[in-house]
Amino acid sequence: MSFHQNCPKKVINKAKKGDKFALTQIYELYKAPIFHLAFQMLRDEHKANDVLQTVMLKVINSIKSLSNITTFNGWIKRITYNTVIDIIRANQKLVDIGDESEFDYSEDDIVNNLNSPSWDLEQFLSILSERERLVVWLYAVEGLSHSEVAETTEVSEQNSRIIFSRAMKSLKSLAEDPRYSGQQVGE
Repeated sequence: MSFHQNCPKKVINKAKKGDKFALTQIYELYKAPIFHLAFQMLRDEHKANDVLQTVMLKVINSIKSLSNITTFNGWIKRITYNTVIDIIRANQKLVDIGDESEFDYSEDDIVNNLNSPSWDLEQFLSILSERERLVVWLYAVEGLSHSEVAETTEVSEQNSRIIFSRAMKSLKSLAEDPRYSGQQVGE
């Protein structure tokens, strides 16, 4: 269930020529990673299935133009990200926010919070909005810089930092709440 698996070059070349069996093999190989990534970012099974369908249609329609088959895994992953981002953009409400530098988190704070045994990252990410989840995922999990996150999500770099910081603040307060942390109340 990873984009790091190897699709045989022979299959990719056949798919580029329109071979339906090769396209089916690509679908079977990549359906789980595409769905998993979309679900992790959107937290909605129906939307993740829509992403899977859209990504595979884009792959089928544009595989002929893929010039370097060694970048095939990254190409499909990028199509998946872009499709998820398109869905989030279509559903988001624009919010104008001011300068809120008090929300800055250091890289050490982020790593310590994410590695804390009281954090069930998957559970906590599910409570964030799609936009917050996307920013947290791209920055904290995928390792993009805030300028890259901003470019990808079409917000300002400052807005990316603020969205991330607010999400982290929300997640941290949930992790400290015994009802959500997995700790027994009164421990």
